[in-house]
Amino acid sequence: MEAAGSLPRGHDELILIVDDENAVCQITKQTLEAFGYRAILAANGVEAVVAIAARRSEIAVMLTDMMPLMDGPATIRAVRQMNPDVCVIAASGLADHDHVGQATSLGVTHFLPKPYTAETPLKALREVLPLRL
Repeated sequence: MEAAGSLPRGHDELILIVDDENAVCQITKQTLEAFGYRAILAANGVEAVVAIAARRSEIAVMLTDMMPLMDGPATIRAVRQMNPDVCVIAASGLADHDHVGQATSLGVTHFLPKPYTAETPLKALREVLPLRL
């Protein structure tokens, strides 16, 4: 893992973290906030859609698990209908070809296998967000 000082930093972008595992949500939120992002949480796809509806223009990226209860693909479809410009990074502890294929077919270009280190989502965010100086 890279030294914390060399990891990409955010510029106050708002990231929606969607995961049915509270520990994953909390750790990811703390990590992103420590590296210059703002973060809000959703425990499932329904909560994610509500968050997008409420803060459509603010949310820059949705980092979503491919979970049950309005699964990842259904969440991505609903969110993209509401805000086609939102970037999506998908993650799953079940890194099978089906999850990756579903995410890819919905235009997701970044898929994170779980468990992941702090470095993984930080680098993915830097790749999907425009650089700001």
